[in-house]
Amino acid sequence: MNIKYIKMDKLSKIEYMYRNLFCKIKEENNIIYIPSNKEKIIKKLVQKLKEDEVDYIIKDKYVQLKYNELDGRYINKYMIPEILDFCFNYLEKEGILEEIYVCTNNFNRENIDIVQELVNKVKVVNIVTNQLRQFQELEKRLEKNDIYITVSSNKRKALKKANIIINLDFQNFNGFNINRNSIIINCNQNIEVGKDFEGICIQKVAISTNKVMRIFSEMPDMDKDKLIEAELLKEKDYFSRRAFIISNKIKIVNLMGKRTIINKNEFIDVKKKQNVENKTHIA
Repeated sequence: MNIKYIKMDKLSKIEYMYRNLFCKIKEENNIIYIPSNKEKIIKKLVQKLKEDEVDYIIKDKYVQLKYNELDGRYINKYMIPEILDFCFNYLEKEGILEEIYVCTNNFNRENIDIVQELVNKVKVVNIVTNQLRQFQELEKRLEKNDIYITVSSNKRKALKKANIIINLDFQNFNGFNINRNSIIINCNQNIEVGKDFEGICIQKVAISTNKVMRIFSEMPDMDKDKLIEAELLKEKDYFSRRAFIISNKIKIVNLMGKRTIINKNEFIDVKKKQNVENKTHIA
């Protein structure tokens, strides 16, 4: 993944005039320095980012640029175990007694690794996918090692009773009969749920670390969560990224919705609704 850092350069008056006049942008050690936010400078910068096939940028607070920025979705994906612990703590439940539902249409090594880690945290992992055959083969392989998951593609029933949903890569839930009081951990771009949804959708997490990371001192005017996310993505695979989180003692401070912090009372309200709904199903 190609990530670049964008900084406003500190220049003398003469150098400032020169670099703006001739539209000069410089790059050193994966950091792009611009002299100003003038239109021609930003236009040249965007052109360079596209030519270099840059996936994401992290910019300092002085740079005014619209381009793909890291938004926390990768933090969500690689901290699913910690997010679940946070949720179970608010719900006052033991994870090992709970079922979760994982929504994915990508049968790849990383998603398999995620599933294999989650089976050790909860009672049952239910996979919801349109890649039914491939995940059923995984189900059979895991069963040989006494690891049990379920796989479904039934849009009407698969998520109807789901209390906790982990969305790895669904673009939307169109056509699904989803539990309107569920808790969704979203690891994809902002996903829209139905207007009648009354549950919780975790779009990102606020994080912290007690470990002093060199990148913080190198980029003091940049968002620390985004810097951590960029460092995380330098690791080569799922378990390396998990090890990065653990070794750097990265902790969750808050769970975030689309715009605001999700507080404990919201979880308590959802828990009450889920309990009522479960009693209704039993009756």
